[in-house]
Amino acid sequence: MDQEKLYGDLGQAIAGQKMGLHDETETIMAGERIYPGDPIFQKVGDENVGYGANISAISMTASAALVDGNEVAVTVNGIALPSVPFESNSLRTFQNIQDTVNLNEALRALGITAFLLEGEALKFYLTGPGITITASAVVTGGASQATFASAAHSQAKFRGVARHMDISYKEGAGFYPAGTAVNLLTHGQITVRVADNANPDNLVPAYVIMSGEDAGKFTHVSTGGNYDCGCTFRSNRIEGNLVVLEVNGLK
Repeated sequence: MDQEKLYGDLGQAIAGQKMGLHDETETIMAGERIYPGDPIFQKVGDENVGYGANISAISMTASAALVDGNEVAVTVNGIALPSVPFESNSLRTFQNIQDTVNLNEALRALGITAFLLEGEALKFYLTGPGITITASAVVTGGASQATFASAAHSQAKFRGVARHMDISYKEGAGFYPAGTAVNLLTHGQITVRVADNANPDNLVPAYVIMSGEDAGKFTHVSTGGNYDCGCTFRSNRIEGNLVVLEVNGLK
């Protein structure tokens, strides 16, 4: 089958193609749907899972440890989740909150997921694909009730670019579904998509657009909240809004 027909457009069909012979590739797990050519970010403390360009991530921090008899009612983007009862300790209860978020069909449709970081027993995180996330958590019952505070979370670091593979899963073709293995180029040259209004020159620094319709694409523009990924453009813009990018590792 013609690649352009399979993937929907020329840029998507070619993005993620490795260029040249010298490169370093690793395998990580997709924390959400990832397309070849996407910039991949990893959260500090969770280096085995990769995510796309998300500016919207928040932490939810409890003011104190949860206690026996507590129930935690979490609301995310206006969606009220079933209350989660205290189980064994705070960490175990937070794991149950994470599962409650990740199994909710409405939140899954929005692409919002929850995760925990090792060593942070009183905190859980919410992230989504470039959308604004709002959340609250209210504790009732028990001898004491901790309160939760939300804050922007920005611990994700650029790690590399998802490589192109002729991939097909039950969820569809042309992307890596959440939970599947992703081939990640950490050093070397690769084709990526640039924003419609980006006109980079060869050998100029590259930045990742973190929000809006072009989130996940690359640009030569350093302002507007774009992320300095430490990469360099190695060509001018070519057909399909594509460009060759040199990836230099963690940034």
